[in-house]
Amino acid sequence: MTETTDPSEADRELLTLQEAADRLKVHYMTAYRWVRKGDLPAFKAGGRLRVRQSDLDAFLHGRQVDVVSPSKGEQHTDWDVHVDRLYGHLTAGEGVEAGSLVRKVVADGAPAGDVYLHLLAPVLHRIGEEWAAGRLSVPVEHRATEIATAIMARLGEFFRRRGPSRGTAVTLTPPGDQHALAATMVADFLRAGGFDVHHLGPNVPVEDLRLFLEVVPTDVLCVSITNPATDAGVYEALVAASRRANGRTLVVFGGQAHDPERAEAAGGVSVADLGELTERLDELVGS
Repeated sequence: MTETTDPSEADRELLTLQEAADRLKVHYMTAYRWVRKGDLPAFKAGGRLRVRQSDLDAFLHGRQVDVVSPSKGEQHTDWDVHVDRLYGHLTAGEGVEAGSLVRKVVADGAPAGDVYLHLLAPVLHRIGEEWAAGRLSVPVEHRATEIATAIMARLGEFFRRRGPSRGTAVTLTPPGDQHALAATMVADFLRAGGFDVHHLGPNVPVEDLRLFLEVVPTDVLCVSITNPATDAGVYEALVAASRRANGRTLVVFGGQAHDPERAEAAGGVSVADLGELTERLDELVGS
């Protein structure tokens, strides 16, 4: 903590620590701990701790980048090694070891967004491929999925953001697609991006979705397709349902089994993966 008695900023740009805590939507003692650790710059003026507005803004941005958002700079984590280890733990049913590995990666400084993109997503993709090829049994695949679900439930807390909403988003998988983990990851990234998210889960009937969208005005509908056998007509059906309910809803298709050409021909938007979704989110919403 930096302490001075002669702040150089104008008084109107200074906040008491309580005011800073209120804007961060945390308890005073939480903000004080951040000051004591040196994470949130503060100084003493008039016998009270003060925080510059610019420092508060930088702190908020830094938490979004460091804790949640995928990093764009040099990678220091050996993701390939962790992917192999996590794959082994999940397929062996070693839930405690799998959870410990992910916690260690986060504790070593990896953003939760990177853990999703560079660790969990590749492992789940590999498990899906091994199951499709007959090298993993259904019980083993299901057990691995349940362990990964529990891990993601804990990581999900990193993606919850306070502040003004950017809009409403809905995430799901279409009829016949029972694998919801990818859509769950999308839901977390949208929450981190400032959206109020309704995660509807797997295998959502088109007509039920239309009725839901009539009740819940939605800005972005994200559809994750992981089943290669998904009916080709589902793209047009989902876009048509969203337009009947709310003509301004942006429909985004993704997932390892989605067809970019069908998605765009139906009037939706195709994204290759979670990384592209996060990079293009502002552009997509703006459009």
